[in-house]
Amino acid sequence: MKKTKGVSLETVIERQIKKDKDFRILFDERRFYLQVAHLITNLRAKSGLSQSEVAKAAGVSQPLIARLEKGDQRRAPTFDTIYRILKTLGYQLEISVTRDHRKAA
Repeated sequence: MKKTKGVSLETVIERQIKKDKDFRILFDERRFYLQVAHLITNLRAKSGLSQSEVAKAAGVSQPLIARLEKGDQRRAPTFDTIYRILKTLGYQLEISVTRDHRKAA
């Protein structure tokens, strides 16, 4: 029996990103939401506050905090909401934009 060489998931994703512009856009969008989710989750954990405590102080619902921390992009919060959550946690929102140097498909 002949052994086949495996390919890592990272390799498959990079190949798909290079050849399919729509995939790259969707992949980058999903990554953005997950980055926001990890940021909010980590900052809230550092603060020692529960989702309910953050929600009450920011004037939003606890389920919104839960969706945000899951990276649920079906009902994405506004910048205003993210701003209020970060202020509640003792942080300010700054936006930075960098050029995407990957070649378009």
